[in-house]
Amino acid sequence: MDQQQLVEEKEETMLSDDELENEAKETTKEQRREEEKEFLRRMGFKEKKLEDKIQFVKKMEDGTTIGRTYNERYKNGVFWGVRDGKPLGREELKEREEIKQFYAFRRREAQMPQPPAVREKAKAFEKRGGTYEVEGHEEPDAWLTQCWGNEAGINIEILNQTKQTDEYAMAVVRAHLGNQFVDEAVVHYFSVSKEIIAFEVIEKMLKKGENPIEGYDEDGKPILSQQAKYRIYKRFIRFKNFALRTAISMAARRAILKIMNREWREEEEIEAEEREAQIMEEEKRG
Repeated sequence: MDQQQLVEEKEETMLSDDELENEAKETTKEQRREEEKEFLRRMGFKEKKLEDKIQFVKKMEDGTTIGRTYNERYKNGVFWGVRDGKPLGREELKEREEIKQFYAFRRREAQMPQPPAVREKAKAFEKRGGTYEVEGHEEPDAWLTQCWGNEAGINIEILNQTKQTDEYAMAVVRAHLGNQFVDEAVVHYFSVSKEIIAFEVIEKMLKKGENPIEGYDEDGKPILSQQAKYRIYKRFIRFKNFALRTAISMAARRAILKIMNREWREEEEIEAEEREAQIMEEEKRG
């Protein structure tokens, strides 16, 4: 192989500066979109995930409904409003206080609002069971941990490394408490997640007396029934759809507990317990 061929082959596997810059820009855009969606949630907008879009909707006391839709055409979102069955005009939309606050947040002129949870709600939720039991002891879930964080004045920042690709979803968050901060990262590799989900589905079906395995191939890998394949696929698609949001919640929970000195376990133990809690919650939903 001559020098020119070697250079050409290397060039095929390299990223140009423009490609790297575009990738960084797209990651930043995606991370910013997630922050803006979280802003809408904290402003009282109800999230609806439909087949081809995500909507954030809020019904106002004056009978108006305003919302923001994210879809393939409007990847960064578009606001709309309805009153008495008629759409609101652009100028009227621009005067809505919630929309003004949203764009102030986009311009970095406003801070992320605290979640609506307050001390009284946190205590009420704790009584309803803001914990899950693993290995004989109770652990606070993400909701209860966020309540503790709010009471302690902890702020969560979603860092630029947060993104989702076809291969994985990664969340990197920073918990601020005064002049101190703690970073935490969670990565869901979809190839691994699908294998874990497959084992969970198989075990669940076996416990119910169902037969998910029809045989084994030459390598000893189980040949799954059509019903098992369907359940695995359904679970995996649902997991992948919420993977980035789940990763953000998990990373935020760990960061809050660490900065409050409530977390002392190894990462492997934390991941195993979080995974078990997630399985328990999915089983409740059926």
